[in-house]
Amino acid sequence: MISDTFDYIIVGAGSSGCVLADRLSADGRCTVLLIEAGGRNETELVNMPRAFMKMFGNPAYFWHYPVQEQDGRPAGEVWPYGRGLGGSSSTNGTWYMRGVAADYDTWPSPNGEWSWDQMLRCFTEMESYREPGADPRRGRDGPLQVTRLPFRSPAISAAIEAGEQMGLERLDDVNAPGKCGIGYTQATVNRRGRRASSYQAFLKPAMWRPNLTVLTNTLAERVELGAARATGVWIRTAEGPRLVGARHEVILSAGAIQSPRLLQLSGIGPAGVLAKAGVTLRHELPAVGENLADHAMFSMAFRLLGDKGFNREFGGWRLLAHTVRYYLTRKGLMAYTSPELTALLSMRSAPDWPDVQFGIGLFSLRSSEEIKTDPGRGALHDEPGITVNGIALRPTSRGSVRIRSAAAEDLPQVDARWWSDPDDMAFMVEMARLVRRYMDQPALRPFVGEEMTPGAALTSDEDLARSLQWLTSPGIHATGTCRMGSAGDSVVDSRLRVHDIRGLRVVDCSVMPLPPAGNTNGPAMALGWRAAELISEDRRAERVPQGVTR
Repeated sequence: MISDTFDYIIVGAGSSGCVLADRLSADGRCTVLLIEAGGRNETELVNMPRAFMKMFGNPAYFWHYPVQEQDGRPAGEVWPYGRGLGGSSSTNGTWYMRGVAADYDTWPSPNGEWSWDQMLRCFTEMESYREPGADPRRGRDGPLQVTRLPFRSPAISAAIEAGEQMGLERLDDVNAPGKCGIGYTQATVNRRGRRASSYQAFLKPAMWRPNLTVLTNTLAERVELGAARATGVWIRTAEGPRLVGARHEVILSAGAIQSPRLLQLSGIGPAGVLAKAGVTLRHELPAVGENLADHAMFSMAFRLLGDKGFNREFGGWRLLAHTVRYYLTRKGLMAYTSPELTALLSMRSAPDWPDVQFGIGLFSLRSSEEIKTDPGRGALHDEPGITVNGIALRPTSRGSVRIRSAAAEDLPQVDARWWSDPDDMAFMVEMARLVRRYMDQPALRPFVGEEMTPGAALTSDEDLARSLQWLTSPGIHATGTCRMGSAGDSVVDSRLRVHDIRGLRVVDCSVMPLPPAGNTNGPAMALGWRAAELISEDRRAERVPQGVTR
């Protein structure tokens, strides 16, 4: 039996929510309830990094959000986001990026709440990164262990040299502040070869605290509102629905799809959307669920020469041998899953604000048509391959997330609106040509054969654009659907408080007004770290009687 009332209720135990629950409960002076719709995520599919490939798409670990059909895109498209303790940090590819100074300095921050100086401090306090060549501004003793991928090979060395031949700096630390360049990828994998999710790093060590209650397999249905104030959350468990109260705040940390959904189900959002879904309007905020952005990503695969790569390593006796090695040593190919190399580049932007990210790995996937024709052969090519994942870091197209009914169990509709700004497609075509130029550098010529995807025969901008429409996938880095800013065009203020609703905040990637330059898992955790400070500051300020100087 749980208490009926808590000081803070956090909805969503994902990358930000686990950090918040840890930080807000740390001093023992307030009670915290953390609500998670999924399970505990204590399985080898989660904890062994490479098992991500086996887990991906499994509904026990992922939400599958329906995406509105769009010309040139696959029918029945869904966006898979992690569920369960740790959220997507328990189900992602572990690729760790911080973003760069310009990302945070552009956020609305009248009192410096989100300045790079503040966020860099949060990253430093949060991290434990101890690899050789680490930038001196990296943290060494924080709760989140980050490691550098250990794999080395002739083709990987040549790929770094090729980056230098294109003018990129070779980086010992790809997360060194203010650096574009190329270097070995960093991952949320601890020094024992286990996934370092936000659950493992922050929440699990805190769960013994008597003032912290964690509910799994519990659906948050809506926020209970009093007179312009959040007073609790309606939840549903196996025993049925019930209301839990919040003395101070309700904090939505359910992610860029679920947080706007919960606001809309609670009567907060665009009037037309709520009326169509049959939800009574309590407070009109037109920006709830709007401004959806994601990093558009595509993969270009080439035949690999002179290096055996990984295509044959993940089947039959070889996979068994790698798994045995992992359990004996916690090392080898099963101890990581991200692309071996990361490159940050600026095609149109300032040198210290990259707009392109490459991930280079020694594998190649068969096309969806090849898999459909011969599904028994698996997803990887039989022959060695090398792939460049190209990620457009600053798209200008924007989509939306909207509820379709008042039923809490119904998933919302995602409208990605890829390329609603046609310049985004022009940018991706330019990015594909950049990949080809990179793979044609002298250092890589002995290792790179034919282009398999999308294929060297596609040479015109029009042909490349048609192919990229199909090949593009979401980075699963959604942002912006509860973005921070002024009351007229946003959802939360610079302290993440929902406009005109007391006791209600949003703390997750949905508040980011612009996508960061890189994967969002690290920034989401740092956002939770910083938000906990702001929440604690605001509570201390409430305790000071009027007229008393602190």
